[in-house]
Amino acid sequence: KIMQIIRSVIVQDETPAADGVYAYDLPVNPLSHIDLIIKCLNVTVEATLANVLSMIPKIEVLYKGQGIVSMSAADLFALNCLQYFKAPVLTNRVATDNAVRSLGLRIPMGRWPFNPNECFPAARKGEFQLQLTVDIAVVNADGLILQVETVELIGAEPSQYQHISTMARTPSATGQLDIDLPIGNLLAGVLMFSTTVPTGIVWTTTIDQARLLVDNMEAQYAKANWESMHSDLIDRIGYEGDYSAAGGNDLIYQYALMDLDPSLDLAYAVETAGRSSVKVRIEAGDTQPVRLLPVEIVRIGG
Repeated sequence: KIMQIIRSVIVQDETPAADGVYAYDLPVNPLSHIDLIIKCLNVTVEATLANVLSMIPKIEVLYKGQGIVSMSAADLFALNCLQYFKAPVLTNRVATDNAVRSLGLRIPMGRWPFNPNECFPAARKGEFQLQLTVDIAVVNADGLILQVETVELIGAEPSQYQHISTMARTPSATGQLDIDLPIGNLLAGVLMFSTTVPTGIVWTTTIDQARLLVDNMEAQYAKANWESMHSDLIDRIGYEGDYSAAGGNDLIYQYALMDLDPSLDLAYAVETAGRSSVKVRIEAGDTQPVRLLPVEIVRIGG
């Protein structure tokens, strides 16, 4: 079957006047993905990737007010690395004051784009919305400009779509911390952010180890170390350097992956429907913030 797409501009070079939440209606046909372009200016020196990403602290895709996607731009960057096997590129790497910069991120409705079987189904006008929380001036960057484009898959009849939420916690003490995950869908993986990771001469890691518990029984991950789960993520995409002359850290050095879809066909995904408890149990090496982003596959009509 030959598929037809419609690529549309939803937001054309909008300059938010102030910090806050900006909402945009999304199209009604089955949706493959949303492309978000962050444009900004250097302030005196070169804005880093982290500086630019901090201009969008929250991205939400809502259907009838319920979250389908909820994460920061920084976490979306890491997700793009994971699902597209390469890192988005921040353009015009110069240190000139007011130099123009841009970064493209993809907000996915499925694990890969243009898949008519895994995308968000058709919706009625006004039911489907993108909300962006913006910070128009951050360290080393200002002059925020937004572009948003969508890709619809005409005639698609998806059987499932991707759902991603964010669980943010701060351990009150070192040691064991349980973080509950959503229940009811297939769990394809958990992307993890650890504030502290091994660096310099220190091995301390906020997420030192992790295990997955379903109804208090070990599932797939009886126990894994941060280093191996970070390696799993890097093995997916290859090394993505931080642009420094010396190489330095990879661009997602604070992220790791609890991979429940290593074969990319959901053969190893964890079923959570009918369960009473699904949680990640971490061993916290310090008391800095952590974030877990469960990647769920929602079946339509099933």
